[in-house]
Amino acid sequence: MPKLLTQALIEQWISLVKGKFNVREIWAEVGIESPEGKQHLRVILSRIEAKGIISSNGGGGYRRLDIEAPIIAWQAADPNKVVLLRFPFSEHEFVKIYPKSIIIIAGSKNAGKTAYLYNFISLNMSQFKIDLFNSETSPEQMQDRFSPLNIPDPAPFNVYERYDNFADVIHPDRISVIDYLDLNSEIYLVGAEIDAIFRKLKQGVAVIGLQKPPPNVIFTKSGAKKVIERDLAYGGGFTAKRAVLYITMGANRLKILYVKSPKQPKINPNNMTWTFNIAEDGIHFESIQRFYGEEE
Repeated sequence: MPKLLTQALIEQWISLVKGKFNVREIWAEVGIESPEGKQHLRVILSRIEAKGIISSNGGGGYRRLDIEAPIIAWQAADPNKVVLLRFPFSEHEFVKIYPKSIIIIAGSKNAGKTAYLYNFISLNMSQFKIDLFNSETSPEQMQDRFSPLNIPDPAPFNVYERYDNFADVIHPDRISVIDYLDLNSEIYLVGAEIDAIFRKLKQGVAVIGLQKPPPNVIFTKSGAKKVIERDLAYGGGFTAKRAVLYITMGANRLKILYVKSPKQPKINPNNMTWTFNIAEDGIHFESIQRFYGEEE
């Protein structure tokens, strides 16, 4: 049995681990080769588990317990401390955005997601520190799209190339605009990625562009074709779990699907809809009008 194999040593090793680990990792990194050493390690891990530091997952697997639960001083919080963001369709008249918020912009292909996000940046860049994380366009195409918005040179916001794991790089106190979050075929991970972004935020806000599935096409008994836009992005309800504002775009319509904190108590903004056109420059919205009719 190695003389250096002590409970203090193993607890120190575990303190450097995040999440799950396996005894084989300890064998390799600590240098445990003999059956006696491995048996002694099992005894040590059992004692550490009894202390509430780790939990066994079976098969030699363990998880380091996350026992941090910071106290929330909610009674000292100011409910008037809202983030005064502006939105391209004046959605700010109907919704309150607090610090540590997730905003989702879900749109079908070529519905205007990028145009919306660029207009959002233009409306807010003089008031807030904004970071744009781009996975959608080349620098040349971005220059072409931003040009009609008359962005100053140098631009008063940062642009970064990023494709995944956004929580690793966003600033917790800034406005982070993600164009867009795409996990390819692993759509079941979209909700987890949004949750990780939410956990990273402190005073900041994340505005996340998501892709929607194509609309459903059905035919009535008379043979008429009916196109039904879907509201939720790929990932379904998991994409809405953390959202305080969920906006969906498609077929030249923009809808506020969900608002967590309405600004005007007597007005319910959920399902408010606008029609619009995208100008020839590909970036400006025009002919914006409230839509009150039935969904086609």
